Amino acid sequence: MRSDITFVVNQAINYIYTNLDRNLTVEEIGDKCCFSKYYFNRLFKVVVGESIYSFIKRMRLERAAFQMKTSRKSITDIAVEAGYSPSNFASAFKQYFGISASEFRQMNTEPFKDSFARVAEHIQNLKKNENVFCEIDAKMQIKKIPGMRLVYKRVICNYSRELKEAWELFCKEIEEKYSLDKVGRFVGISYDDPLIVDEDRCIYDMCMEVDEASGLNVYQIETGIYACYEFYDKPDKLILTFNEIFSLWLPFCNYELDNRPSLEIYHSGIDEKGNIHATICLPIQQP
Repeated sequence: MRSDITFVVNQAINYIYTNLDRNLTVEEIGDKCCFSKYYFNRLFKVVVGESIYSFIKRMRLERAAFQMKTSRKSITDIAVEAGYSPSNFASAFKQYFGISASEFRQMNTEPFKDSFARVAEHIQNLKKNENVFCEIDAKMQIKKIPGMRLVYKRVICNYSRELKEAWELFCKEIEEKYSLDKVGRFVGISYDDPLIVDEDRCIYDMCMEVDEASGLNVYQIETGIYACYEFYDKPDKLILTFNEIFSLWLPFCNYELDNRPSLEIYHSGIDEKGNIHATICLPIQQP
């Protein structure tokens, strides 16, 4: 029964993420999942730890903060996309983050907690390198990534402290459930920026590509255009590379992200050098 509830809540989260630019209501989410808004709100809070309304509000404000960090859009445009009038957005943003939206955008350092101090420090050091954008840009390729059918397991966790153990458990479960000839590529889907979001509430999907699957926790990634970066390094460097791309390349390139999640497509496990090969894929709007 618990797995059924988690499945339905995950479907609701997926729906919310892809429709944040709309005026979502608790009633709509409940109807989408075939429950009354009161009953489903209780189920949602048991799994996620907050109400549907609180989750939607937080996602909108955190996505807006992420856009300020990675986009050249005006604060007014970002506010409208988040479903706010400019005045309501200003008060909601300041209430949530403790500073105004314009102050947040102008900050030279980013708020973080202890487990991500090294990430923030790494980005600040790289900002002193005038050539860093060109160095990253030379490695970026615009590609059409074919659609993928994925089985997935979702976790709400601290990326820095808990993700390694979660991946190990997921891989073990996959090995027990699927024969080796049916184990495809592993894919990671990160939904949150831990330098903005509460570091212990980041959502992440661990996935495996399959030809055929049915049942709980299966979804389809549609074919799309992505800005791709080939990563080959130690696993703990992956989060640094993600933030280099988001903080030092994306704000200055000619592309804007759309509302699809970013992907990590893994091509190998850890090799004899202790490195992994993965493609970091950022979903971009067609120019």
